Amino acid sequence: MKGIRAAALALAALAWSAEACAVVSSLLAGKGVATAMDLRSVDEVKTDTEIDAALKAKFLAEGDDFKTVSALVFAGRVVLVGFVRSPEVRRRAEDIAKSEDRYQRFRNAIVVGTIDDNTAADLALDEKINLRLTATRGIASVNMRWKVLGGNVFIMGLAQSREEANLAVDTVRRVAGVTRVYPLLDVGKT
Repeated sequence: MKGIRAAALALAALAWSAEACAVVSSLLAGKGVATAMDLRSVDEVKTDTEIDAALKAKFLAEGDDFKTVSALVFAGRVVLVGFVRSPEVRRRAEDIAKSEDRYQRFRNAIVVGTIDDNTAADLALDEKINLRLTATRGIASVNMRWKVLGGNVFIMGLAQSREEANLAVDTVRRVAGVTRVYPLLDVGKT
């Protein structure tokens, strides 16, 4: 019985991908899943999560002018995305975000203009993008964040090379339903 169990475990181990092994190794080492494939440290993940939650609460409190405004947060980088009705609302969103002073880099990519609000279609498109990026060899989508608004896709995060960044943007562009891609990826380490 011991031999059968050992053989089954060995076969299961062989079937695992390198990423799955990295996750298990990381868990066994007490590092947590987030850092197994993620370029960030546990502390960076925690800070990013806190910044994200704080900005979501602040934008929610602002009302309808901010209903499509989001902050994409990764590795201390904050990128504001969305569509607003006026330059004043865009500036107000930036002021709100900059009041959260724990970020390392900031970018305001909010577009002044309108979009068709189709939440169901955007959610479906977001899932297609997630599947495509996750399945594409050469893309570490765990290090990227994106937001879909009216078929427009804002993508940010860290690519380990210019080739990975280009591949990610091209992959998103090829997803049916995407009307425009706003590439906001940085290349390099955290």
